[in-house]
Amino acid sequence: MKTFAPNYYPAFRCIADKCRHSCCVGWDVYIDEETLAKYRATGGELGERLAKNICESEEGACFRMGEGGRCPFLNARGLCDIILEKGEGYISEICTEHPRFYNFFSDRTEVGLGLSCEEAARIILSQEEKTCLLPFSEDDEEEYELYPEEEYVLAKRAEIFDILQNESVGIEERAQAMLRISGASFPQRSIYEWAKTLAELEMLDLTWGKTLATLENVQKSASLPEFERAFEKLLLYFVYRHTASAASEADFAARVCFAYLGFTVLRSLCAAKKAQSGECTHEDLCDFARRYSAEIEYSEENTAALINIMI
Repeated sequence: MKTFAPNYYPAFRCIADKCRHSCCVGWDVYIDEETLAKYRATGGELGERLAKNICESEEGACFRMGEGGRCPFLNARGLCDIILEKGEGYISEICTEHPRFYNFFSDRTEVGLGLSCEEAARIILSQEEKTCLLPFSEDDEEEYELYPEEEYVLAKRAEIFDILQNESVGIEERAQAMLRISGASFPQRSIYEWAKTLAELEMLDLTWGKTLATLENVQKSASLPEFERAFEKLLLYFVYRHTASAASEADFAARVCFAYLGFTVLRSLCAAKKAQSGECTHEDLCDFARRYSAEIEYSEENTAALINIMI
């Protein structure tokens, strides 16, 4: 079975202490069983620190986070003490895998990078080349048959990729074409109504609500030609990540609407920033994307709630 990844995937490397929004702060760090067994067998000072800072419950084992939701093994330099002492092979699976996500089909696995990581967001939204999927690895040569719904998803997604990367027309026109060929009907709400809906969801960082409130006087159709390519990459990312698990044509259409919502909200946040300060930089866009991803994509409940609205 082959593993595919976007052509930008190999460029990713964790920037560790250079990261301004560490994934070791503000997130629960769960520990898989294999790693937990290693930690239980660890001796010395590190073993004592591990025993002191691991919390176990019915939901599993995780680190007892410190002040500000900071991992107890993230040192003052922004580096992991476990990696420094034992190497990268000694950290939990969730730490190794972040910010990767996986799509599973009968004949393949797909891997991607999540926008909640600032370095991943920078890579994805800065790409100049067309986005395509490339074989990343191959476990065996056995061939597997796709289910009809999988064939539909892959064929329709390929069609959307072609549409979104047609730079002869504007990004909004491409996005509308994406909705049409998917049979998708995006709910007619103002951007501020969508902002209020988002603000009612589970919130990781309360400042996100204040950011959404800036959309009160923003027009959804605000033009930001300087970000056309970045918005293209954004839509491609959302479609790649969220349509793979579609169980039917209707579900696929709802997930395409979800992709369009992410694009619309982030475009509007950029427009609000530009209206308020006279400038919105690419770095601002990446930060908005990172925050949106953390608040929406990394909450299964929030993602499901929004997709249900689209059905």
